[in-house]
Amino acid sequence: MRPDSSCQVPSPLSRVHPWSYAKSLPANDDARQETPYGWLRSFPNRRCRMTISKRLRRYRGWIALGVLIAVGGAVYALTRPATDAGTQTTYTTEAATKGALSVTVSGTGNIAVDNTTDVYPAVSGTVATVKVAKGDTVSKGDVLFTLDADSAKASTAKSLASYRQSQQSVAQANANVLKAKNNLATLEDRAGEPSSTVTSADIAAAKADVTSANAGLTSAKASQSVTLSDYNNTKAAEGDLTVTAPVSGVIYSLDIAVGDAVSASSGSSTSSSASSVMGGTATTSTSSGAPIVIAPKQPLSVLLAINEVDLPSLAVGQRADIEFDAMPDLLATGKVYEIASAGTNSSGVVTFDVWLSIDVADPALRDGMSSAATIVTAIAKDVIIVPSAAVKTNTDGTSYVQILDENGAPQKVTVEVGLASSTQAQILSGVAEGDKVVTSSSSGSSSSDTGGGFSMPGMGGGPRG
Repeated sequence: MRPDSSCQVPSPLSRVHPWSYAKSLPANDDARQETPYGWLRSFPNRRCRMTISKRLRRYRGWIALGVLIAVGGAVYALTRPATDAGTQTTYTTEAATKGALSVTVSGTGNIAVDNTTDVYPAVSGTVATVKVAKGDTVSKGDVLFTLDADSAKASTAKSLASYRQSQQSVAQANANVLKAKNNLATLEDRAGEPSSTVTSADIAAAKADVTSANAGLTSAKASQSVTLSDYNNTKAAEGDLTVTAPVSGVIYSLDIAVGDAVSASSGSSTSSSASSVMGGTATTSTSSGAPIVIAPKQPLSVLLAINEVDLPSLAVGQRADIEFDAMPDLLATGKVYEIASAGTNSSGVVTFDVWLSIDVADPALRDGMSSAATIVTAIAKDVIIVPSAAVKTNTDGTSYVQILDENGAPQKVTVEVGLASSTQAQILSGVAEGDKVVTSSSSGSSSSDTGGGFSMPGMGGGPRG
């Protein structure tokens, strides 16, 4: 049967899809609500409508697949990440050079007067004459002051009286020992009697008295020795009333005048920064009350507090550069001349005193000024040097640097490191002068859109406005 010409529908092989054809037909909203194909009612006969309906059902799978592909493509376009176009690493290099490398230790402190000598007379007495003034330059053996002869004799008589008193103290101490021993012996004899009232406590107390008496005798004899020595010294010094300079230097302190009474004692001694001379014998002292203090011609030094971790690298004779807070434009040089043997603990931080000489002291420098110094502990000349940042350490403890090959890729090169400071390192082997070593690297990434031109701000996939 030949189909009705009014029921012509494009063939499946036609370039126009049935769905497109169907959509182009007049729509009837009421019919579409009754059935998915309600629009077919617009055709005049039932056979025509059935033919078209069958053909549409034949292709509904393809239609659904097309819809799914369209929806999936839209979702992918909205949510896909940007394609990584590659990550590029940039390396910063620096050429190895040949030169000198120095290692230093830094510390802060103050200017101080050091290596002074306190001068005392050999015997106490009254000052008869003073031959020097503060600031005078003296040589060893120069006369500083003299003592009055009468006062010297009076001092000798006084020391003799002290000696005789100590003799009496010894005699009294011997008597006390004898008395204590006799008392102990009497108690021990009475303790053996049948009706004795002596207890063990009495015996113990008597023994303690004997021990105490013996200790008193020992002390008295020691005092007698001291007073005898003092008497002998003052007696011998009666004819030596002239006090001379024991060292060459400058009169740093003058604390006497004619008629003053001076003592041969220098008091307690607790520091090695100054020495006292009494009767030709040098001792240590911190006393600033000495009759005369002699300092070196350049008395100013720098006293630094150096952390204990830096101490092993320090040595006497090392050169130092010195700066002063009050005089920022002044740079002095000096050398290490003394390192303390004992440290000082302050809040858990241990430091050691280190003394520096000042080669040429500016006249404006004063005792107590704040200062800072950099001490050169080691130096290497004509060596290969690279930045410290270029040297890295393997897990086995060996060192290496990175050098870029012809393709710009870093290659590890094992090296032997010599001296090292906070900024530079000496390379003993593995690197030649001019080799460019990597000191740092940085990575950067870029992205490009390879999925079409569709994009939404905030969803990725393309440039944002």
